[in-house]
Amino acid sequence: FATGDRMADAARLRWFPSIVRAFGRPTRLLARRWPLVLGGTLLVPVHAAVLLWMPSLLGQALDGLQHAGADRAAATLALHTTCWWLVGLALAEAASRYLSRKALIDVSRQVEQDLKDAAIAHLQRLPVSWFDRARTGDLVSRLTQDVELVRFVMGPLLLHGGSTLCLLPAGAVLMLRMDVAVTLACCSGFLLMFLLMRTLLPRLHRWSKASQEAIGAISQRVQEDFAGIRVVQQFAAADRERAALARQNRRYLLANLRLSRLRSGMSSLTHTTSGLVLLAVLAVGGHQVIHGAITVGQLFEFTGYLGLLTFPLEILGWTIATLPRAHAAGLRIEELFETETEPTEGAAPRLRCALRVQDLTFTYPGALQPALQNVSFQLEPGQKLGLCGPVGSGKSTLLAVLLRFYDPPRGTVFVDGHDLLDLAPAAVRALFAVAHQEPFLFSATIAANLEFAAQAADAARLQAATAAAALDQDLPQLPQGLNTVVGERGVVLSGGQKQRVALARALCADRPGLMLDDTLSAVDPRTERRILAGLSSQRGSRTVLVTSHRLSVLADADWILVLDAGRVVEAGRHQDLLQRGGRYAAAVRRQSEAQALEQAGEASP
Repeated sequence: FATGDRMADAARLRWFPSIVRAFGRPTRLLARRWPLVLGGTLLVPVHAAVLLWMPSLLGQALDGLQHAGADRAAATLALHTTCWWLVGLALAEAASRYLSRKALIDVSRQVEQDLKDAAIAHLQRLPVSWFDRARTGDLVSRLTQDVELVRFVMGPLLLHGGSTLCLLPAGAVLMLRMDVAVTLACCSGFLLMFLLMRTLLPRLHRWSKASQEAIGAISQRVQEDFAGIRVVQQFAAADRERAALARQNRRYLLANLRLSRLRSGMSSLTHTTSGLVLLAVLAVGGHQVIHGAITVGQLFEFTGYLGLLTFPLEILGWTIATLPRAHAAGLRIEELFETETEPTEGAAPRLRCALRVQDLTFTYPGALQPALQNVSFQLEPGQKLGLCGPVGSGKSTLLAVLLRFYDPPRGTVFVDGHDLLDLAPAAVRALFAVAHQEPFLFSATIAANLEFAAQAADAARLQAATAAAALDQDLPQLPQGLNTVVGERGVVLSGGQKQRVALARALCADRPGLMLDDTLSAVDPRTERRILAGLSSQRGSRTVLVTSHRLSVLADADWILVLDAGRVVEAGRHQDLLQRGGRYAAAVRRQSEAQALEQAGEASP
């Protein structure tokens, strides 16, 4: 027994922090609206008192009619008075029930909104490295189903739990005052019900968590399939994807069936127990009436109290059955908030975008090998840095570190003389406008995508940016020009058009730095030459960092780094690197020969 007590104490110690972790944040949000919560909570005992008064009035009226005898006038008057009291109590019960439900349920809806707003705001402050591991479908599931489950518990639990806490003790006291035997018959059935519930709750929690995780996996799979529908159809993998989704649906179905059986078992348990308790009350109470221990009116009061106590207990059982699912959902939501956000502190001086990188060695979280090793360079404001090298050499990683998507070691990266870690991430990112090789376009018009980087972009700036990105040559072929809706991720545009929209978007942003991450990989040589000329005219005093496999893009750079496996294998100006005859010169020669062969092929009939 001592061992069993220690195990029970340990289980309780494990459960309490878990419950606080799951419901602590929603409870704090609930406490912010304490006037409504207090008002709704205070109306709950008022509603309970009115309900408990009504069976007593009916029982007394029934006994009064039974013993009225010849004084029918007095009995009629008493009956009329009781009826009017019942009408008044019914109105008071309806009003208190409506106001308490409205206050507590409305508050729970507001808590749901606050929780969703807080979760979205927190997600927007998380580092990019966290999203490298996150799944979109799972995030959507947490922000929708999980938050709704927590909301359901916050309002109804206060309402029904408070009602039960008021009705049960008061009803038990009133029944004990009338007859102990009938009260014990009533309480024994409810005690049995709670003992059985206690054995089912751990299993409810386990399968609730499994069900929530399964629906999250389904959401993720569906999101990926629809986002990559062209790849699925291109490789004729629709049947395979449907089969995979069917397997995940099967797991969700099995978990939900187990959960439904447990919840149905609890519901059947409460209904069956209620019927058995009513049977016990009628049997024991009838025996007490026959022997004169209680009156018929008092037995009617017992059945009235039992009816009042049965419904709250059934609702409470239903709420308790949902509590494990809400507990699992609350833990999943709190996991988001427990993820550390990016620092918001740091200096935010006016920066000119002078960069100095000194012996930078960077390793991705969880990786075994460094992605960058001993990288060094210096760039003055208005200069251009070119980065080239094979795939996986660390070019994009260097840009991500300079944007502080990942934190470098202290003392390795400096902006205008400030250590990068001493600057606020938002201040660092405000330095650069960025265009990626695989750009993300919003499902809106081209103009809306261009204005995303600069909300106040005027028509002249939009026109200059589209011309510099050679996007203006495609606008006449698009249905509505700049007002053409590009679809999800720019689906109606070609790869080169998407890159040029991203480049124009970056040029629209009035920022001192410009990052181009292999942005011209999908354009033809003629368009490339036009874009390079446009960039030269639009560059101004911007500091430019360019990564590219096309070395013609880097020819006018003030400094070029050739990377391989994260190391700088060559560094210098374009002409200097050509004279050295190293990797850069060999790559330029190969590209020049390929371009000459391509031009010769186009010239031949």
